[in-house]
Amino acid sequence: MAGAREIAGRRYALAVMEIARADGSLDEWQAALETLAMLTERRQFVDALQADGVTDEQFANVVRQAQDGIGTKQLNLFRLLRSKRRMALGASIASFYHELVDEERNVARATVRTVVELDDERRASLERRLAEQTGKQVALEAIVDPSILGGMTVRIGDRLFDASTRTRLQNLRRDLERASR
Repeated sequence: MAGAREIAGRRYALAVMEIARADGSLDEWQAALETLAMLTERRQFVDALQADGVTDEQFANVVRQAQDGIGTKQLNLFRLLRSKRRMALGASIASFYHELVDEERNVARATVRTVVELDDERRASLERRLAEQTGKQVALEAIVDPSILGGMTVRIGDRLFDASTRTRLQNLRRDLERASR
């Protein structure tokens, strides 16, 4: 269930974003939607939350235990999803909302893969360069991936910058094969 993104999830996320902007409550909604994603990460969780025998009070108690101090509007979204039997959209809504908040705050999320762990200096330098290229603040996730052999790959959204040794070797091999024909 986690990771599934459905267009209905985007519609809910857009509606939530309008409310959050109007209320100045982006972070509160983000926390609530992270709780929603957690509560709905497995099909059996969704089924239990939407079960006919679960009262509204029991449902609200479960949500409040998962997130102490959840706001009334956020809880009402959970109730709406439950009444429409749309709890399974939890991860999708949270994922789309996270993107909308990043957009609102002018943040680009980048994933960099390297053979060795990036030290703080190299990481900061890469974040600065990516910020200059994108015109946005960059939140960088660094992943150690020995399969790339050397160099790095950087993914920002749907853009991939591949400066890995593995890709260079594959390109060289392809060029040599073409030249030998």
